[in-house]
Amino acid sequence: MVTRNLSGNHAFQLLATFLSLVSLLSVLAWVIKTDQKPTEEELQNESEVSMRVKQRKATENIKEYCAKYGTDPQSVDVDPDLDNLFVVEKYKIVYCSVPKVACTVWKGIMAKLEGLNISNGIHKNTKGKLKILNDYSLGKRETILKTYRKFLFVREPFERLLSAYRDCFWGKFKAKQDYWKDYQEKIKQVLMSRSSLPNETYSEKVTFEQFATYLVLRRREGGLFQEHWREQYKLCHPCSIQFDYIGHYETLAEDAMFILRKTNLENKVKFPEWQPTDTSELMQKYYSTLSLLRIRQLQSIYNRDFELFGYSYPGPLKAAVDNLINDKL
Repeated sequence: MVTRNLSGNHAFQLLATFLSLVSLLSVLAWVIKTDQKPTEEELQNESEVSMRVKQRKATENIKEYCAKYGTDPQSVDVDPDLDNLFVVEKYKIVYCSVPKVACTVWKGIMAKLEGLNISNGIHKNTKGKLKILNDYSLGKRETILKTYRKFLFVREPFERLLSAYRDCFWGKFKAKQDYWKDYQEKIKQVLMSRSSLPNETYSEKVTFEQFATYLVLRRREGGLFQEHWREQYKLCHPCSIQFDYIGHYETLAEDAMFILRKTNLENKVKFPEWQPTDTSELMQKYYSTLSLLRIRQLQSIYNRDFELFGYSYPGPLKAAVDNLINDKL
């Protein structure tokens, strides 16, 4: 009986030793694997999962917001202002163009998909040549929106606003155009009509502070903004149109490649190399000329864009806002 117990214990000890050895080898294998660089396929898989999670979060955020506050005032059925929604029937895609969010690049891509060879003057030379949702009957629109894959790109509202101001009033091309010269005169006329200051106080170029004041006054009157600084949700109607993909300017290249893969276009067109610029100094420079009240009024104007597209206030204006608060202490 004793001999039988001893051999049983010996067998148990051998089994325990064997399991310990297997466990040790498993740990060593894990250490070796984690010490190696991941393969390209593993990186792509990881990136794919990350992008899917990001997209799910973006679309769910919009659904939750719209369910809570209702559809946007400019519903697709009530006010068919769909000029910013470009349709490529051949590939069954719809792209919503938002000014100052790489829309020139994306319009160029849409043109190429339509077989158009346009390298310069994209906006001017594609006008009337690209199909927009407004070109279709109401019934066809509904079919397109249900069956085509739809995407848009958005941008942090304060950064987009500054980019629009600098481009339209100080930019190399637009600043020379009569339209934008006249627009600056229009802004000055609006400001002068509400001020007791003499005309001489207004320089040739509208300052950023004057521009911000004009936007606040325009909003109080209920006017629709020029599309370069119109709210992004009013251009794309995300509460009326269920977009499949939401790209962000801040991660433009990564999001663009993902969307091209998902729409089976990565072998048809290439998104150009994109190097994001650091705008922190410019944001500080321009927004520090505004009062804290004016910044909060702008935040109120663009609040729906902030909430719908996952941006937070003050975001890139934190330094400027903190300085303004400290100056009041």
